[in-house]
Amino acid sequence: MSLLIGDIGGSSSRWAVVSAGAGHFLKPSFPGYNPVTGDPAAMQSALRGKEVVAAIGGEPLEVVAYGAGCGTKARAEQLRAALAMVWPHAKIHVESDLLGAARGLYGTEHGLVLILGTGMNVGHYDGTFLHTPMPSLGFILGDEGSGADIGKHLLRDALYGLVPEALRDQLFAQGMDLPAVLNSTYRSAAPQAYVASFTAALSEHVDDTYVHDLVASRFFALTRLLARFFSARELQQVRASGSVAHAFKDILVAALAQRRMHITAVETDPMPGLVQFHARHSS
Repeated sequence: MSLLIGDIGGSSSRWAVVSAGAGHFLKPSFPGYNPVTGDPAAMQSALRGKEVVAAIGGEPLEVVAYGAGCGTKARAEQLRAALAMVWPHAKIHVESDLLGAARGLYGTEHGLVLILGTGMNVGHYDGTFLHTPMPSLGFILGDEGSGADIGKHLLRDALYGLVPEALRDQLFAQGMDLPAVLNSTYRSAAPQAYVASFTAALSEHVDDTYVHDLVASRFFALTRLLARFFSARELQQVRASGSVAHAFKDILVAALAQRRMHITAVETDPMPGLVQFHARHSS
C-alpha cells in the first residue's frame, strides 16, 4: 500500500509518496486549500494530474493530510471530503498543519512549533501530543507575523500613502486600483492568499528600513502573544516552518531573542521530516 502525505497550506501544498519505507517527493508545489477561507477546486484538479497518478500507481492508497485550518473536527472533515472526491476509495486521515510541522521538525522530541506561512499557528509539542492554548483567530483578527498579516499591513500602508515612494513603485509597478484591491480582499474566493501574496515581494527588500520595520513589528506582535500563552520553559526551544519564517529568518530570530526565545531550526516546510517520520513508522 502506498502512503501519500500532504502538507496543505492556504496558498500551496506539498506532497510525497512513501512506499516500502522510502519517500518520493512530488513536484515542488501544488495549489493549497484552507477550509476556513478557500475553495478546494484548484488543488483537486492538480491532484488528478498525471504526476500524482503515476506516483501512486494502481496500489491501494492511504492518505495522511496535514491541513491549515483543520484544528477542529468539522474543518478536518471538510478537507477529508475534498480529498475523497479525488480518491474515493482511499483511506484518508486529516490532521492539523501544526501537528504536521511538529512531527516534521521534532520527530519525537519536544519543543515549541511555529508555522509562519500564509497563516500562523503555534503550539507546544511534547513528542506525541500538541498543546495549543492560544486561540486561532484567522487572518482578519489574528495570524500575527504571517504572510497574510504582513501583506494586510503593507496594503493598508500603500493605500494610505505610507510606503516610501521608491519602494511603492517597485512593489506596485502597475499602480494601486482601490476598488480591485477591496474586491479581492473582501469578495474573492481566497482573500487570505490574496493579501499574503504581497508579502513575497518584500523578501527582496529586507535591507530597506520600511520593510525591516514592518516585518519586525509584526513579529514583535507575535512574540507578545507567545509570552502570554506559553511558559519560559516551553519557549526555550522554538522550531519554525513556512515561507515567511524562512524568507525573514534573521528578523524573526532577532525578534524572538529580545524575549529570550531561541529558534533552533527554520525550514521552508516540514515535508522532508514528515517523510522520515512516516517512513520510520511504516517500516
